[in-house]
Amino acid sequence: MDLTVIQEIADEAKIAPDVRIGPCCVIGPEAVIGSGTSLGCRVTVAGQTTIGNDNVIQDGCVLGVVPQDLKYHGRPTHLVIGDRNHIGPNVTAHVGTEVGGSLTRIGNDNVLAADVHVAHDCYVDDRAYMGPAVLLAGHIRVETGAVIEEMVGVHHFTTIGRFSRVGARTPVTHDVPPFVLFASDGYYTSPPAVKGIHEQGLVAAKLSKPEADKLRRAFRRLFEDKRGRIVKVRELLDRNDLAEPVRILCESCMRSLTGRFGRYRERYRGKTPPEAKDFFNGAEDK
Repeated sequence: MDLTVIQEIADEAKIAPDVRIGPCCVIGPEAVIGSGTSLGCRVTVAGQTTIGNDNVIQDGCVLGVVPQDLKYHGRPTHLVIGDRNHIGPNVTAHVGTEVGGSLTRIGNDNVLAADVHVAHDCYVDDRAYMGPAVLLAGHIRVETGAVIEEMVGVHHFTTIGRFSRVGARTPVTHDVPPFVLFASDGYYTSPPAVKGIHEQGLVAAKLSKPEADKLRRAFRRLFEDKRGRIVKVRELLDRNDLAEPVRILCESCMRSLTGRFGRYRERYRGKTPPEAKDFFNGAEDK
């Protein structure tokens, strides 16, 4: 017997005819895998896991297994992965927990490099990049276009803002605002902090030059002098001519400044977050 081609695929699994499945893969009975997706060697797809179209899932990934969370009591919960994601070798992603909304979701066009871990009840939006060995604890949201460099650990209930960048080996214990560079110089020679605007993020967000200039001016006002930041945020939000990217930055800062421990999502501890409500309400409408 050629052991290199053994596969364990449940008859009940819903797998599109053109899905490519490598040797030694295990696919459970509640798995759904969409057209054009390919699985490398030794990939496990367990639990109530739905994978969309045209994803590349490399060797050794384990998707949809039970959370490493003692609050999970074994009820049916979900992992949902969208389309066109590139998931590198040995990535792990867990289903949600009952108390966290019962859903972990990865959107579209994301890159998860080798050894990334996406824990229970996390939400990764679209076009995000996570470098090798990025570790997301539970209940985190990574917004569209965010870049997280290698070996970053992110505290639970944290938000990584859209089109921001987190430097390599930076511990993240509170929210990262959108459009900024957040890093620790020289790997811990200085505390993690906002270091400047993430200029490539402005390009990726397709901001016009006037929008980008207004965002840079707002950034300098908010971050170059930390005193009275919440007052300065409120002053900006009271303006009628606020550019949309500036409004996004200010609203994110306000949510974090008023959140417990600087983490807006702490308000959903023990509750179903809006992302899960929106997803399941949308599923019922279909």
